[in-house]
Amino acid sequence: MGNFSICMIAKNEEKRIERCLSAAAKMNAEIILVDTGSTDRTKELAAKYTDKIYDFTWINDFSAARNFSLTKASNDWILVLDCDEYVEDFDLEEIKQFTVPTLSHMVGVLLRRNMTEGTTACMNDRVERLFNRTMYHYEGTIHEQVVRKDGEKIILCNIPLTVLHDGYVGTPEEKQKKALRDKNLLLERLKTDPDNPYLHFQLGQACSLEGKPEEALEWYRKGTSYDLDPSLHFVQLMVLGYGETLLKLGLYEEALLFEGIHEEFATTSDFLCLMGLIYIRNNQPLKAILEFMRALTVEEHWREDTNSTFPRYHIGLIYEALGNTKDAVTFFQSCGDYPPAVAKLKQYAGQ
Repeated sequence: MGNFSICMIAKNEEKRIERCLSAAAKMNAEIILVDTGSTDRTKELAAKYTDKIYDFTWINDFSAARNFSLTKASNDWILVLDCDEYVEDFDLEEIKQFTVPTLSHMVGVLLRRNMTEGTTACMNDRVERLFNRTMYHYEGTIHEQVVRKDGEKIILCNIPLTVLHDGYVGTPEEKQKKALRDKNLLLERLKTDPDNPYLHFQLGQACSLEGKPEEALEWYRKGTSYDLDPSLHFVQLMVLGYGETLLKLGLYEEALLFEGIHEEFATTSDFLCLMGLIYIRNNQPLKAILEFMRALTVEEHWREDTNSTFPRYHIGLIYEALGNTKDAVTFFQSCGDYPPAVAKLKQYAGQ
């Protein structure tokens, strides 16, 4: 067994639990599963992979459940996974080298590939998941975060671990149920912390998941009204969510105001692609092409295709709209097996 324990919380996850645990078991670590009130076969299926299954009465507090799971581990080093996350790739030896006493002040950050509706490209982010429980624990009733017990600043280090996350993919009913749960918990938290832009961001995300863009827009507006650090990941994602929601609602002129924050946020290909779409909607095709071309040169990204096939495809669309079929086809061809581009090339082949 490794020198760290995998801790998870679960409730009614019979659809995902075996896929999750079978992948996690490859890491050869102790697995702790805390069940918060399942009425399906979650615990029965989990028992195939671990005998360390514990019950915890749900009190509308994710941190309370997380911290309870930490107390059941045999090791001080903890790797936290969710039931909708599946270990894809890891280097166990390097991870073990991280879990030593001299690095107890640090938190390991894994790469999470988030599946999204309507595209085969994942939205990537990095999340704090490997830590020493003597120094760190969880705080926050919803979208809980790893914090140091002594209040000092958290120190992060990337670890060689990648997981695939499908928690944002599901039926409309499943997504609405999850979004409503999150929204209610976030609203409760907001009562005691009303000026926390992170809560506004997460409320915007929850409303988007719920299929209520008008509500999401209001939360994004409130969240971005604060004096924020553009380098913070949640700030970058909030700006993207804000812009995408403006386009979805047809508020193209308001979206054009993002020109004012271009210098601060043009560090990711996602923002540059967003600006490209904004310029398209405002009938400024040449500016749009410049944004998409720049996106192809930027390494930092959230969605996996925003510095490759996505901008190439949209440049092709612009050339097509301008009547430049030759260049349009060239860019569609450069997209490889990108489905929308393949469909376009089939249209031209049939002409």
